[in-house]
Amino acid sequence: MGHKKSTRQRSLTFDDVREIALSMPEVEETTAYGMPAFKAGGKRFAGAPSERPDVEPNSLGVHISFEERDELMASRPDVYYLTDHYAKYPAVLARLTNIRRDELRDLLRTSWRYAMEGQRPTRERGRKALARRSRR
Repeated sequence: MGHKKSTRQRSLTFDDVREIALSMPEVEETTAYGMPAFKAGGKRFAGAPSERPDVEPNSLGVHISFEERDELMASRPDVYYLTDHYAKYPAVLARLTNIRRDELRDLLRTSWRYAMEGQRPTRERGRKALARRSRR
């Protein structure tokens, strides 16, 4: 029983996010909506979510594709979650208290790639609007 406790990693914090994010190419720290955030190639890819009643403390928001988000949420519902606000964007929230460091690194890399490929939430919304108009 004591063995299990000794192998448990400490909870990660935003300082861990900062350390990993800033080690990646073309990343700069900035702010978005008054919260710390990270940009890759000038595009925001991760950051502390705005304080809202439905956002859990010690969470991280990252931009990823809807498909990747669905896979993450299905595989690790203890780590990844959404609120009504974030559901409409290609993004997911991660509980830093439940994520492993290697998993956080992979998540940030995925989000970094998504930003560097130039995919943005506004494009996704634009495609949906075009699809709605074309069905009329």
